[in-house]
Amino acid sequence: MRTAYSLLCLLLISCTANIKPADIDQLNGYWRIYKAVSPSGEEKQYKSNVDVDFFGLDNQNGIRKKLKPLLNNQFNNSNDFVAFSIAFLENKCIITYSKQNQIWQEEITELTANKLKLKDARGVVFHYIKYQP
Repeated sequence: MRTAYSLLCLLLISCTANIKPADIDQLNGYWRIYKAVSPSGEEKQYKSNVDVDFFGLDNQNGIRKKLKPLLNNQFNNSNDFVAFSIAFLENKCIITYSKQNQIWQEEITELTANKLKLKDARGVVFHYIKYQP
């Protein structure tokens, strides 16, 4: 029993996705949300979502914009954006957004070349995939 418990603990620890500073450049680009999962496990699917999130990052500061793809592989763009900074705190990668005297945070829980998961203050996890026109 002790061996099984030890193996389970090791498995859980090894599955924790630690985002490293070298991984952050993968955030750059266009992302499409496909689902959100509440802390209770309830899922909301975004099947017909036409908006794309753009993350532009320079060092650990950047902007995030909502864009609408057009049929000609261009985007309907507005000048509206949210500035953000990234910090690594207690083995977590935290994005701090600021816009018009409002500040809020999300944790990057997974980041690869094609997958992104952001967890907000309520514990909702937003799942994104890299946008492909």
